[in-house]
Amino acid sequence: MVERRVPRSSALAPLLVGLALFLAACNEPYRIGEYVWVEWEEGAYYPAYIIQRKSATRYRVHFEGYESRWDEDVTLDRIRGRVDGPASAPPPPKKVQRSRGQTGKGPDGRPIAPPLSAFSEGDRVRVRWRGSIYSATVIGVVKSDQILVHYDGLENAWDEIVTLDRIVSKL
Repeated sequence: MVERRVPRSSALAPLLVGLALFLAACNEPYRIGEYVWVEWEEGAYYPAYIIQRKSATRYRVHFEGYESRWDEDVTLDRIRGRVDGPASAPPPPKKVQRSRGQTGKGPDGRPIAPPLSAFSEGDRVRVRWRGSIYSATVIGVVKSDQILVHYDGLENAWDEIVTLDRIVSKL
């Protein structure tokens, strides 16, 4: 009887492949609902919630404090880890500022004043939404005919820009 000698490295190969597959299968870096830092603008990271898993390396995120129209599909290389504790975001990205009619800083380096409006930050208002009326607080003036409101008693995810035709009255 001839004895076959199996090289030691080939005996370990199936074991190493099995271990690698096991580790890859168990590695789910982020889950839906997790609060993470995401690069939204070159070098600037913003807090966001993962709202959908598109693939193993692509997620849909909602940037905290922004409308859902700014939700994006991002790859893992743009996610910089989980948010621990309270998060403060940098100023809005340039594309958001442009959409709001903000141009950033003037030639003298000072911020450009927000557009004139009948409302100002801190005003309490009643807002019409889908046939009902809700109390809200103005948290910003976007344009002369648009204001950013926070609905009383609801989380920041419900903050939205409303046009003046939806404002019923001041409180």
